[in-house]
Amino acid sequence: MNETPNQALKPTTPDRVRPLTGVEQTDTNEDLEHRVELLKREVDALQIAITGSSKPWYKNVSTLLAVIALLFSFGTTYVSNRRIAAQEILSARQELRGLLQRLAALPKENIEIGKKYENDATSAATVSSLLNQENALLARNASEIARKLPTKSVSATEYYAIAVGLQNSYDITGTEEFLNYSINASPDFNTEIGALRMLASLRFIQGNSEAGRVQYQKALNIFAKYPEYPPYTKATANIWTELAWATSEANNNSYPTAIQHIENAEQLSTALPNNSGGNYFKALIAQTRSQVAGGKPPLSPTGSQFSVPAASPPQ
Repeated sequence: MNETPNQALKPTTPDRVRPLTGVEQTDTNEDLEHRVELLKREVDALQIAITGSSKPWYKNVSTLLAVIALLFSFGTTYVSNRRIAAQEILSARQELRGLLQRLAALPKENIEIGKKYENDATSAATVSSLLNQENALLARNASEIARKLPTKSVSATEYYAIAVGLQNSYDITGTEEFLNYSINASPDFNTEIGALRMLASLRFIQGNSEAGRVQYQKALNIFAKYPEYPPYTKATANIWTELAWATSEANNNSYPTAIQHIENAEQLSTALPNNSGGNYFKALIAQTRSQVAGGKPPLSPTGSQFSVPAASPPQ
């Protein structure tokens, strides 16, 4: 069969598009609605994010919760550290208390040893030397603990006890340090007057007798600060101070001044009752006068003394 040229060049007619059925139309609509819903959700999420980022941090719930959690963490850490610090202070105070109790017992043991080995000087010296070594170790440990503790955690009495222990170990610098701690720690009457007497004695030993006299005079004037005490307490406390002052003056070769303070003590003793307490102080005054007159360094009423050269008797 032969085709004509016009028939060969005639374009083919495309097939006619088939119209959608009802079911297919419904599926297409649902798919479109689903896509629109997804797009709407994404737009809403973006709007929420943009709106939230523009709010102040304290109005943002998630940020506020994070800050609260951080503050709570800091708070628990702080409380925990405070509790640990309090436990460490309590432990250190218990250790310090044990050391001071032992330090307080050593002078008594030393006196008992002197009586026990009264006829055996070698044994007495050996045991006393061992006690002195123990005293030096305990006093040094106590001073180290007290320096590390907060000032309000150590009482004036405890500072004074450490000073006595250091004095008995011939640690002049440490003694002065803790006497000043004691005086500045709001002490009671008994602790303050004891610290003033010991500091005065220390000044004499250091060769600064004028500063020592100033401290002794402060001790005599202490009842201007504590006027509530009865006359008996005032008289006996001042007797102790006068005798301690006499001791320092005698060891400084100032015998006339030492005798004058002994006479001051005797004058104070006239106001004491005739009982065991009054007789004790009168006997103590007589003993101090005898020691000064004999050229022997009298034992200080304030406690143990440093080793100092014996003074010459008055001529």
